[in-house]
Amino acid sequence: MATSGIVPIIDFGPYLTGAPEDKAKVAQELYEACTKVGFLMLRNFDTIIPKTQVEETFTATKKFFDLPFEKKDKLEWECPESNRGYVRQGRERVTQATSKEEIEKLRQQAPDYKETMEIGKDYREGDYDSKFSNRWPDKAFPGFKPISNDFFEKCHLLHLEIMRALALAMGLGENFFDDKVDQKAHNLRLLNYPPVEREKIAGGGNRAGSHTDYGTVTLLFQDMVGGLEVQDSQGQFVPAYPQESTVVVNIGDLLQRWSNDRLKSTVHRVVLPTGASEDVMTPRRNSIAFFSNPNLHQMIECLPNTGEPKYEPVETEEYLVRRLGETYTK
Repeated sequence: MATSGIVPIIDFGPYLTGAPEDKAKVAQELYEACTKVGFLMLRNFDTIIPKTQVEETFTATKKFFDLPFEKKDKLEWECPESNRGYVRQGRERVTQATSKEEIEKLRQQAPDYKETMEIGKDYREGDYDSKFSNRWPDKAFPGFKPISNDFFEKCHLLHLEIMRALALAMGLGENFFDDKVDQKAHNLRLLNYPPVEREKIAGGGNRAGSHTDYGTVTLLFQDMVGGLEVQDSQGQFVPAYPQESTVVVNIGDLLQRWSNDRLKSTVHRVVLPTGASEDVMTPRRNSIAFFSNPNLHQMIECLPNTGEPKYEPVETEEYLVRRLGETYTK
């Protein structure tokens, strides 16, 4: 099996279109990667998300972040319950710390050099929690909404197949998670890492600090600039070099809890690309993350056949709101 650093690269095509024995083999490869590393890269998922759609969404991402700040600031992120809107550089500080005081100190010492746009399910009147609506730049960029919404839906479908593969490998039955993630309580995050003076990051800053993700699985589409690093079993950070036509998949904290630590939520960060030039300014980097979550009122408690529970049950929404509230400044 090919790897990028310590991250396995898995061909997902046979799971999506192959015979039962092919599905079982790929599911086991996926499970082993998620138990040993917590990260992997998938190839051949284009029957769900075509390469042209990924490219279109990257183009839209760049166009959105090229809008003037006064237009983006009108769409600003307001609260963790909604988790929608534009987040200016410096407002979020991802970290493993949980104390607001400690996080604020980190924010001042070494801010995350990134800006983001957070997009949730586009609820309609009468839907669950329809009071939370996305914040769209309709007049400034009228095509942004349909492109983002369609990509959100396709990412949900890919995430669902990954959850099915994990359920199959764990002996839970392929459709075990289907009715536990069908609310689509996910977060599509568009990211822009603007050029920054190299010495600011070399002096201790990161494009995104060391952290784990909060939900079930994350899908990360990245450009070829690089900078993603994954922590290995010895606590060292190892580059996960970008690979053409792949999506990075990693386990989040809620799925680690749900699986009673069978599946591994691994610390990672974004730094300057390995072997970066000596230019004064860093290159711009863009990525697209899809943070998958269980349904908001789903109780996360020890899955069958995973041993004595290590965690108290927790409701998805309670957990996510608390974690988001810790990492954002007003």
